[in-house]
Amino acid sequence: MVRCMEVSQEKGYVWIGTRSGIGRFDGYEQRRYLRGNVTHILEDEEHTIWVITEKGVFRYNEIEDNFILVRDKDNNPVIASSLCLWEDGVIFGGRGRLYKYNYEDHIINLFHTLKPNGKYHISNLYQWDSHTLLATNRWAKALFIDIATGNTRPVPFNSEQIISLLIDRKGNVWVAHYNQGVSCYGRNGKQLQTYHTQNSPLKTNVVLSLEEHNGQIWMGTDGGGIHILNPQTGKISTLRYIPGDRYSLPANSILCLYNDKSNNMWAGSVRNGLINIKEVGMKTYQDVLPGQNYGLSEKTILSIYQDNDNQIWIGTDGGGINLFDPATGKFHHILSTWEEKVASITGMDKNHLLVSLFSQGLFVFHKETHRYQPLVIINDSINDILCHRGKTVNVYQNTPETILMLSETPYKYHIDKKQFIPITKGKGITDIVGTLLPINSTGEDCYLHDLEHIYKINSSLNELELIFTCQTDTVFNSVSLDENGLLWIGSNYGLSYYNPVTKQYTLVPNTLINEISSLICDRQGRVWIGTEEKLFAYLIKEKKFILFGEPDGVVQNEYLEKPRLLSSSGDIYMGGVNGLLHINRHLPDEPALLPTLQLADILVGGERVYDRISNDHQLSVNEKSKPIIIKIITRNKDIFRKPMYRYTITGLNGQNIYSYLPEINLSSLPTGSYHIKAACSTRNGDWTADYDILTLIVLPPWYKSGWFILSCTLFIFVSVILIFILLLRNKETKLKWAMKEHEQQVYEEKVRFLINISHELRTPLTLIHAPLKQLMDKLTADNENYPLIQSICKQSERMKNILNTVLNVRKMEVGQSTLHVQSIQLDEWAEQLISDFKPEASVRGITLVYQPEPEIQTLCFDKEKCTTILTNLLINALKYTPDESTISISTRLSEDKTRVRISISDQGPGLKDVDTNNLFVRFYQGNNSRPGTGIGLSYSKILVEQHGGNIGAYDNKNFGSPGATFWFELPLNTEPGNITLHPQEYLNTLLAPTQETESIPKQQEENKTAPNHTLLVVDDNKDLTDYLATALKDRFKTIWVAADGEEALRLCRKKRPHIVVSDIQMPRMNGYELCKQIKEDLEISHIPVILLTARNDEESQLYGYKNGADAYVTKPFEVSMLYAIICSQLHNRERMRTRYTDIGPLPPPEEGTFSSADEEFLNRLNQIITEHLDNEQLGIPFICDKIGISRASLYNKLKALTDMGANDYITQIRMERAIWLILHTELSVNDIADKTGFSTARYFSTVFKQHTGCSPTQYREKPPVSTQ
Repeated sequence: MVRCMEVSQEKGYVWIGTRSGIGRFDGYEQRRYLRGNVTHILEDEEHTIWVITEKGVFRYNEIEDNFILVRDKDNNPVIASSLCLWEDGVIFGGRGRLYKYNYEDHIINLFHTLKPNGKYHISNLYQWDSHTLLATNRWAKALFIDIATGNTRPVPFNSEQIISLLIDRKGNVWVAHYNQGVSCYGRNGKQLQTYHTQNSPLKTNVVLSLEEHNGQIWMGTDGGGIHILNPQTGKISTLRYIPGDRYSLPANSILCLYNDKSNNMWAGSVRNGLINIKEVGMKTYQDVLPGQNYGLSEKTILSIYQDNDNQIWIGTDGGGINLFDPATGKFHHILSTWEEKVASITGMDKNHLLVSLFSQGLFVFHKETHRYQPLVIINDSINDILCHRGKTVNVYQNTPETILMLSETPYKYHIDKKQFIPITKGKGITDIVGTLLPINSTGEDCYLHDLEHIYKINSSLNELELIFTCQTDTVFNSVSLDENGLLWIGSNYGLSYYNPVTKQYTLVPNTLINEISSLICDRQGRVWIGTEEKLFAYLIKEKKFILFGEPDGVVQNEYLEKPRLLSSSGDIYMGGVNGLLHINRHLPDEPALLPTLQLADILVGGERVYDRISNDHQLSVNEKSKPIIIKIITRNKDIFRKPMYRYTITGLNGQNIYSYLPEINLSSLPTGSYHIKAACSTRNGDWTADYDILTLIVLPPWYKSGWFILSCTLFIFVSVILIFILLLRNKETKLKWAMKEHEQQVYEEKVRFLINISHELRTPLTLIHAPLKQLMDKLTADNENYPLIQSICKQSERMKNILNTVLNVRKMEVGQSTLHVQSIQLDEWAEQLISDFKPEASVRGITLVYQPEPEIQTLCFDKEKCTTILTNLLINALKYTPDESTISISTRLSEDKTRVRISISDQGPGLKDVDTNNLFVRFYQGNNSRPGTGIGLSYSKILVEQHGGNIGAYDNKNFGSPGATFWFELPLNTEPGNITLHPQEYLNTLLAPTQETESIPKQQEENKTAPNHTLLVVDDNKDLTDYLATALKDRFKTIWVAADGEEALRLCRKKRPHIVVSDIQMPRMNGYELCKQIKEDLEISHIPVILLTARNDEESQLYGYKNGADAYVTKPFEVSMLYAIICSQLHNRERMRTRYTDIGPLPPPEEGTFSSADEEFLNRLNQIITEHLDNEQLGIPFICDKIGISRASLYNKLKALTDMGANDYITQIRMERAIWLILHTELSVNDIADKTGFSTARYFSTVFKQHTGCSPTQYREKPPVSTQ
């Protein structure tokens, strides 16, 4: 039982409310929702679907594809029984209450409580006006409700037992009272009209539903079908169920009527579901039970004929003859012809038909008695041809007196004379291909066709005339003549036509139709085409096709070529294997609205994922996802029309997929982004625009994802790097071991040499020191040689100590060193050692001050080694302490009472610019000074570390005093005894060379690149030239390569490179000869040449320079060094050209050139210009003539040498001469202009001012300071 329905405006879904729930139909399938009795369905202005059930109000959730129970602000279910659209929302009516849903805040709340009818049950709600609602209930009278207050008042018309109510477009109220028919009331309550069984064609007074459609009132009744009332005329028509009539109303009990926004009428029946009611101009009649008059006795039609009484006789395939009355639309089955196969049928006279029965022959059929009688054929041969060959004979009455009998041999039969006249074959006709079929008769002309030809019968000659022959592989299936005399042809190549007058054949282009099985022309300029179980109409004037389908009354049918009829009324009849199609000449007009398409749903592996679609219609799925089904919905006026769909998938090679289903199934899509569009066919055979449906992003699985591939790539990359590093480290480790072994070997050799040399030096040193000691002992202190001898003796003593130190360190290295630690009185030991230095200090006026720590009594150390440490520190302090100063020696206990520090503080220059970390490294110097500290401090550091102590120094300026303090610390807890020292490479530490770095001033790099210069590289070694060209390609505009001197010379003269780099040893012409040729050629002598050679002797270099080489580079060389030399040469050229372009005197040729040829050229040029300076004709032609050089060569040469043109160079010399004359003579400006070759003084002044910035007079009055 269909109680209510709604057609969605947004997507075109048909929502159906029944007692058992709600259903949704999209034209192809139905989906069910909810369970329970559904009384109302409504779509609001925001396209939200609202449903009223006994359980409450539900709202459709499109994202989750379900219905949600609506709750108010207190989270209570909203219970209502009716609803009505309002301008700003939806109003719901319940028991004594009104609820309102607002579009603004999307909230539903209690709106009003009815007053005074607080318990009134609102079954239906209608908008009466802008501030009033009309509420109805079958068991109570209707009420008006004030929308502002909720107050109620009675309605002015009879409202008892209202089953259905309708407010039409004029504002009148139509009311169906139970079992009282229908009454119409005005707005004031006045009854305008009433309709019931007593005064109208109504079959019952129980009207269950009312609806308005095209200004007519539709009434759905209980058992009486649908009555359609025209309010203007009062005429009522009826739609009812008629048994056997497939075009009648399927049910007579209609519970609800609904007119959708597309003006389609729907009827909800009590027991027969939902019915779509549509006016069509076509009907397809199929077989029915014998005796029923709304169909055929056999659905396959073989022939059709209309007699003069407009009765249509139909020959079927085994069902005999049927008679159809177009006026009543009823059939009469002639049972006496049952089981006959009527191959062809035509008229004979008023009471008889001529019938061709398959395999039986020709018979005369009596219209009244319905009896057959064989046609009498006296001639046996004719009788055999027409009746006993087992071939179909087609009969056609071309004139009232004659009938054409078309078989393998055509005959004309004269009805009155009962005479058979053979029709002969005309010129050009050989054989009949297939069976002859009649086309049409137009007066005297009668056209026929077989499978390859079209003929016309010449009535006077009884002869077939060939009109048209098809192409080689074309087959004529059906031909029809239109009112303009054109022959329309349906063939295996589609639709075409032939003009017998112009003899022109035209193929109608289309993509819809392949092979046509049947066609016929009507009188409205249409060609009806049956093809591949489809029906098309071709509009001749508009030149377009229209497809008709089931919604138009057409069923799938394989139309046959013979059963075609253009009736006397203009209607079309086409027969086929699935019934007879009747096309009314007056087809209803339908608006040409194009359907729209949009996404309806999407399923991945059977699971709905519509909620995962983003706002920009994108969906991401994994590559290994199960099949993806994308469903679309077509918003069309006729939901039952089944178009063809075209799906375009961008990203899949632009592939188009065609289907008759509104869904596409995708599987196994590779990773990527796919933009899916959809279009559908229209009735005229075109396609709608492509609608964007969805962008599908197929993500790769985790092992194909970008991050995983990137991670693997990084892992492999890092692994390769780690492996490379490990290999490199392994190689470095091996290299280090090899270096260590080499260093050890070198060290051993160095130490061996040092020990040997030390032993060798001890003997001559003894022979030096001993005599000096004796000599010094013999001299008195006042002897003038005593200081000198004393100094020599002192230094020889120091040399002896150094040699002893080296030998002692060597003993420690080979394991022969032992610390003899003993407890020693610290103060006594220190004072005794200090006293040994007091005589030397007193001579210089230096005071030695000892400051002991009272807490320290004894300390354990090796006395000999610590004596050496303190002695070295005192010697260092005396060395840097100035005369008449103080050296302080102090002992101090550390804060943690574990170490004793002995400090020596002087008042010398301090440790400014000295790195204290390197202070105890041998021969360390600060601030690039040479006076080092010797090995004393280094040796002291070794001895202190052997005791487990530390040694260091700091600058006294940090504490506000001059000088520096050196200190060493010894541990306090050392026990007395002998400590064996482990062998170490002490000599390597002691004697290691310090890192002496020379600060080389950085020369400012110039000409890092030469982007505007060109280079020629010459060498017979291709590897070298390729390497240089590759290494320098980014630094030069162009690099040319030559394999020998001759090729290089040609390139120089043709390309004029800025610089040449050439090897010396080459075939054909070596580098010396190439350099000589370049420097002697005036055209190219300015090009610098750099020679590359493996010979580094002075003779070779001298020979190269004599031949004009600008630079010499010895192999092997670094590219950076070569490039620096090239840049230097180019920079020198640029600098020299700048001297020419700067304001001032020109440089002499010997300074401005780099070759003798260039120098000679400039000398000669200067001489010519100077000698003819006062000549006004002095110019480029004059100079070229004097020198014997072309204009281009003169320009190129001067441009290369001076970066100036010839005219500028002449002007420069003229200006130099003019300046000299201004400063050293009293000549007037006019005279100076004449002597310098200017035609007028005014022109001279202009040029002079451009050159110097002032006029000649101003220059003479105040010459520049730099002018000589």
